[in-house]
Order: sequence, then structure tokens, then C-alpha cells
Amino acid sequence: MAGRKRKKYIRGAPHLFRQRGKSKFWSGLLEGREVALGTADAAVAQRKLFELAAERERTARAPEAAPEPLVTELAARYSEHLCPPRVTKKTAASYHSRITMFVDWCETKGVVTTNEVTFKLMAEYVRTRSAKVKARTVNRDLMPVRRMFAFGKREGLIASNPFRGEDFEELKLREPQPNPSAITLSPDQVDEVVRVAKALLAPGHASLIALVAGSGIRIDEARHLDAVNVEVVGNEQGVLVVTPKEGWQPKNYRCRRVPVSKATREAALEFVKTKGSVRLDDKATWEAIRKVREHLGLPRFSIHDLRRAWASALHARGMPLKRVSVLLGHSGIAVTERYIRLFETESTGHEFLHR
Repeated sequence: MAGRKRKKYIRGAPHLFRQRGKSKFWSGLLEGREVALGTADAAVAQRKLFELAAERERTARAPEAAPEPLVTELAARYSEHLCPPRVTKKTAASYHSRITMFVDWCETKGVVTTNEVTFKLMAEYVRTRSAKVKARTVNRDLMPVRRMFAFGKREGLIASNPFRGEDFEELKLREPQPNPSAITLSPDQVDEVVRVAKALLAPGHASLIALVAGSGIRIDEARHLDAVNVEVVGNEQGVLVVTPKEGWQPKNYRCRRVPVSKATREAALEFVKTKGSVRLDDKATWEAIRKVREHLGLPRFSIHDLRRAWASALHARGMPLKRVSVLLGHSGIAVTERYIRLFETESTGHEFLHR
């Protein structure tokens, strides 16, 4: 015993301390504090102690958590993410506009980083927007914001997404249901509109009105129509092929084949030949519709209402709503239901009341 050397310990270094209890389990000193090692074997206890010390050293050397990104940085990254073919150019522009509006509003509230965007803040944003616009527009404003935060969480830019599941559903406003008495132009009135447009307007605008009235395609889809997209089938009837072009895609990439009559097919070919001679922006087409409307004494309507009238006429003649929805290029029947309306020349429905 006299010749046995005592083990020297360096002050502050981890080392076995003592065995305690009936089980004689070892404990050790680590950073000046006693830690239980759970074993009576000195070698195993020593290894466990060194592992604990190494783990604490790695934790101490670990870099600090990255600061939360700015809302503007997240918006910029998400805007870069929104590009064809992920979404169409029109959808990307709409999302960018709504996200920019949200970021500007956050700055007025002094909100700079993403972790400051909370449910309470978004509820205030909904109240602010709902005082200016309808519920449907507010819900459309919320969707890009929700997808932006989901993108940030998925890409590891933010720690958590504050708008998932039921939290986001609580923010959405209840939209009014389709009006069962909403009125649109009757087929006879649409025929008069096409006839008067041909007499009053330039060939480019007149053929555009006839094309939309006879096929129900969107005006943006009509602008990108070429001769190769107009096919002849059967007894000189036609099919309009809505397909992507270089630098442009149909809304939500819903390509489709729309059957049309011979008259509409001819109007489509006429429009393809003359569309370069007129302005086709929204203001110019609205002015063309206004001239026709005032000449006929009809109530206020737009060129998009001709699309609604076309859908209503198909459904009134027995076409299933699902088929109408596909021809319109809608995402679902719920959207198409808002298009189906009564004709202005029809009754309001009082004759169906039995008492």
C-alpha cells in the first residue's frame, strides 16, 4: 500500500468521484457538479463520463441559432420560387402583388421579422382588409401569405409555420353563397349583341365578342389564339384548342378542347386575322362592349359576362354541370355554380309558388 501512487486529478477536469449506495454505482464530477453514471464498473463509468464531457463540449462549440429572417427576405425568396411552370405568369404576378401589400402593411405595424407575424397580427390584417373589400377578396389575399410561410418552413428558412390547419381556417371569412336569382343575358340577347357588334365595331373587336360569346373562353385565352388552334370537325363545326404558348399558359394550366359552332369557328378565324389591328387591353374591350350595350339599351355587362351567359345556356339546355365546368376550365363545380344564372327574359320564379 505504501508504494501505491495516488491518482492525480486536474482541477475542473471530469473524473470519477465516488461509489454510492448498495449498488455501488459510480458518480463523477463534471464542470464542478456531481453526475450519476448508473454503473458499478469503473471502466464503463469512466467512458460514460468522457462521452458526457465531449457532448457538452460540442454543444458549447455549436454555432448560435441563425436569426429569424426578415419578412421582406422571405417574400423575395418566395417570389423567386413562383415562376413557370410552377405557376403561370398571371398567377405569379397576382401572388407577388398580394404579398407586397401584406409586407407593406406589416411595416406600418413595425413588424420586421417573420417570428413577429402571429395569429393576432393576421387577424388584425383580416379586419383591416375586410373594411375595404369583400370576403372573397380577403380570402384571396390570405392564400399567398399562407403559402409563403409554408414555403419558408419547407425550405428551412423559418423555424415554424404559424398558419397551419385550423389556425388558418379560423382566419378565413365566410363567403356569400351564389345568388339563385342572379341574372345574365339570354341567348337571344347574346345574338343581338353579336349582330350589333359586327355592325358598329372594328372587325377585331366584333369577332372577339362573337368568339367569347360562342365558346366561353377567357379573353386572355382568346388573345393567344392562333389559326392552328382552330380545328374543323364533323359537318364544318369546329373545336378551339386552348394550349400553352411560348411565354404564356392557360389559367392553372387547364388545357382543353372546346366544341364550337360553324359561326363561332369563322369568328375565331376572323379574330386571328384582325386582332393585330385593334387594341385588346381591358380598357379597349370595355369601351367596345359599352358601345354595343348602350345601342341595345341592355343593362351593364362585361365581356366576361358573355362567358357566364354561354355557360348558363349550356346548362339550361341539359349539359351536366361537370361537363360545363371542364369546358370553362374551372378548378371545380363550386366555381361553375357561381357562373350559372337565370336569363334576363325568364321569370323570377313566382309562378312556381303553390300558394
